[in-house]
Amino acid sequence: MQKIRTALFFMFLLLFVCACERDRTELIYSADFESGTLGPEWKNEGGDWKIESGRLVSKNAMNKDLVLTAQLPAEGVIELEMLSHSPVIDVKFRAWGDMSGNMHDGAYHFILGGWGGKISTLARLDEHAKDRIEERATRHKQNHWYKIKVVRRGGTIDWYLDGAKYLSLKDDKPLAWPQYAYFSFANWKTPCEFDNLKIYRFVKQG
Repeated sequence: MQKIRTALFFMFLLLFVCACERDRTELIYSADFESGTLGPEWKNEGGDWKIESGRLVSKNAMNKDLVLTAQLPAEGVIELEMLSHSPVIDVKFRAWGDMSGNMHDGAYHFILGGWGGKISTLARLDEHAKDRIEERATRHKQNHWYKIKVVRRGGTIDWYLDGAKYLSLKDDKPLAWPQYAYFSFANWKTPCEFDNLKIYRFVKQG
């Protein structure tokens, strides 16, 4: 019995070590907007994006995103913070999008409290898609800084909200890098703020 316990212990230890190795990341981009100006790596599609008090803000961007022209890694982690001043929330961003057109027309969409605060979604290409992943709830908070984390491995995308897994999408036909390789802050008509964007790539262990 002792030998079995020892073998199981080392088996779980090996699995833990492998998981830790697989999850090792390297920071490749960050923006805290403290400089007060947007760098040349940002492309404005025509929205009312500006920096105020070290935060990126918008009130009426009408789905004209602020796009990061530096590529996301094919697999990796995105972290950011976002806040809505609206009681219905409706705050969003997009990732692994195609910036050759508008990001609204081709990306993974992450929308918290959209459609009057009734629907949050993780959607592929079209935020209105019938196969989008949804959560229908009105429990989100106005004027709360939500800590966001997104992890992508292949066609699996996990969205974490304040440290807890929120929505997950398993895409059988994942949007292919490098065509779909860009991140954007997004907004329709919500007074909102964003801060502390960080992008990581997974580091392969040799």
